[in-house]
Amino acid sequence: GVTPQEQLPSPPQLDLPQTDRNLSNFGDSNCTGNTSTLADAMRISCNTAFAALGLRLGEDRLRQQAEAFGFNDGGLSVPTRVAASVFPRNLDPPQLAFSAIGQFSVTATPLQMAMVAGGVANRGEVMKPYLVREVQAPDLSLLDRAEPEVYKRAVSVDIAAELTRMMQLVVTGGSGRAAAIAGVSVAGKTGTAQGAAGANPDVWFIGFAPAEAPQVAVAVVVEDGGDQGANATGGKVSAPIAKEVMQAVLRR
Repeated sequence: GVTPQEQLPSPPQLDLPQTDRNLSNFGDSNCTGNTSTLADAMRISCNTAFAALGLRLGEDRLRQQAEAFGFNDGGLSVPTRVAASVFPRNLDPPQLAFSAIGQFSVTATPLQMAMVAGGVANRGEVMKPYLVREVQAPDLSLLDRAEPEVYKRAVSVDIAAELTRMMQLVVTGGSGRAAAIAGVSVAGKTGTAQGAAGANPDVWFIGFAPAEAPQVAVAVVVEDGGDQGANATGGKVSAPIAKEVMQAVLRR
């Protein structure tokens, strides 16, 4: 494991084992220097720190944690079948490093990432998602109603609280500042996912608010860079959309 204040390697280029290819940060930045705390790495979305941490933790622990949030579950329905989000198996070290930052062949649906945000917000318990709240007969009598049901415990209450604090730093002074709402504590995380060579990135933001007593969790993905093209990031494109959704729910 690792604590929020533990120092991680965060060079501009992370030397990957078994290959002459390196893993770089966005814009070839060096984050906060050659080392970053976990909290700072999350705040500014430092690729090399999380890739180095992934190499340290290993494939099995990363995959097991991803599965605790719902990855690799092909049987989920809402009640229509949900496409499985995937954390891959049998990774060599370079593949593991890229998978640790959500690259290589990691795939995720917007629903899955909303479940990640909601699970952290819900003190570590991921709830079973549903699309239909209730079914009514023609005379409006109730035929069926979805009831809240725990799907998985993803992390402990303490770890959820630590993640929440770090996700608040993302919004107050990091890559997700465009999701900040006046008078409301927002927790969030940006993502900028590269696709095929020459394609614009798919950009993400997940978050919840208010951080201390959550009422709304959200996941936003904008494909192909939206109106920012190759310059798109989750912080620039997706965070403002998430802000508007959260404001609408909270009426702020």
